[in-house]
Amino acid sequence: MATTNLCMDANWTYPLVKVEGVYLYEAEALKTMKSRPIREDDIFLCTYPKSGSHWTWEILNMIVAGKAEYTKHWKNSTLLEHRSEEVLEELTSPRIIQTHLVPRQMPEMVWERRCKVVYVHRNPKDCAVSYFCQLSQQVRYDSLSQQATFTGSWDEFLGFFLEGCVPHGSIFDHVKGWENVSDVHQGFEICSVQYEDMKQDCVAQIRKIAEYLDRPLPETTYQEIADACSFENLKNACEKNKDQTYHNTWQDGSSGYFRKATSIGSKRT
Repeated sequence: MATTNLCMDANWTYPLVKVEGVYLYEAEALKTMKSRPIREDDIFLCTYPKSGSHWTWEILNMIVAGKAEYTKHWKNSTLLEHRSEEVLEELTSPRIIQTHLVPRQMPEMVWERRCKVVYVHRNPKDCAVSYFCQLSQQVRYDSLSQQATFTGSWDEFLGFFLEGCVPHGSIFDHVKGWENVSDVHQGFEICSVQYEDMKQDCVAQIRKIAEYLDRPLPETTYQEIADACSFENLKNACEKNKDQTYHNTWQDGSSGYFRKATSIGSKRT
């Protein structure tokens, strides 16, 4: 696994490492990632950062539970590239595992066992703005400097973003990689969902995901899940009701993971 240290710009306070052409916070977990054990009933939520990960992860858990009930932890508790095999092994099946990795970095058994994969993508313009706000306000739990990850201006960040020199690389390569999975892995089928479609008609997208997972639910339950996972309700639940074990810290005045959930760009990426 070839890695190259990023030539650090003063605006980045946390070192990024280039792994197989993609910049990451750390490379250690990827040394054994492709050989990680996977269960046949594992469900993977794959997204580029700031594409509705928390939102969709909660929806997936509610679909599997068959009711609009919040999980105890944040989705960070199941983040594939940051949780150890031992931690993930303790989860009961079916595990709903979230990741920002691209397909070529995933465990090989995902493809062999034909696991269910839900991929959510969002307009790049909105991702860029939201990602800048997060990285310029978030203090990673393992940061030695205790400064925000990115301290530069919006213009400087946008340059990095367009070049793919941000954690998890280029959004364009990320979307292309996941949209082409069926070509690379012999007809492997994923459920591709657009963030903007979820905003427009969340019930329809919840139904689409549930049917892909072979877990259809009553129409009333779809509506209950959509209501529970509305921006304000989910934000309140995550801030007040959830275990904060895997929660990063934020600078004073930050809105955390839940900022505005608005769309400023065109509908389609």
